[in-house]
Amino acid sequence: MNSLVRKCTFSESRLALGVRSLTSATVHNPHLAAPSYQTTVRVKNGSLTLSKSEHAKIDRFLRINQAGETAAVTIYRGQMAVLGRDPGLKEMLAHMRDQEAEHLRIMDRHVVDFRVRPTVLQPIAAVGGYLLGVTSALLGVRSAMTCTEAVETRIGGHYNDQLRELHVMRHEGLDELKKSIAKCRDEELEHLDTAVENGSQLAPLYRLQFELIKGGCSVAIWLCDRI
Repeated sequence: MNSLVRKCTFSESRLALGVRSLTSATVHNPHLAAPSYQTTVRVKNGSLTLSKSEHAKIDRFLRINQAGETAAVTIYRGQMAVLGRDPGLKEMLAHMRDQEAEHLRIMDRHVVDFRVRPTVLQPIAAVGGYLLGVTSALLGVRSAMTCTEAVETRIGGHYNDQLRELHVMRHEGLDELKKSIAKCRDEELEHLDTAVENGSQLAPLYRLQFELIKGGCSVAIWLCDRI
């Protein structure tokens, strides 16, 4: 009887040890997949585990940002195609275009790192941005600046909203993403100031143009978020 008790105790101890070993492996082994309610992404100094809701939010942010920066680059290309003969305007527009191109490279990198699904509307964003740039420039320099003011007002506010929501996520691994979005936001607002300084609010039918373009940006954001 004592022998049987010892055998049972020994077996239970082995079982407990096995459970502890399995638990330890699950917690400490970095090669095991994250639970189904979590997602692991790449960040500058390694990896970061996010909840599904956190990843879904960042997924939305970056999908929209990538499409928005794609459109921004082509808006300035379109404006340069019409207004580029003026050396001063060409230099100003090229500077803003180059900054937008850098923003796009930043967002492209984050899209890969955070395993984001790009919007299928990306090509439409590129073509639509170019057409908006050309059309606004054909209406004159001031209307081109109104276009810039409206777009950057909407995008600057959108980036601010994202930064507020990211601030709630207490992950040090998100610091680089926050810095990237803050950099893009600040430069978008610089473009807005440049547009105002160059007569955006003196364009014919300024308020109508401004609200139409800003509203169009809001529709584009809504679509890129969902498609």
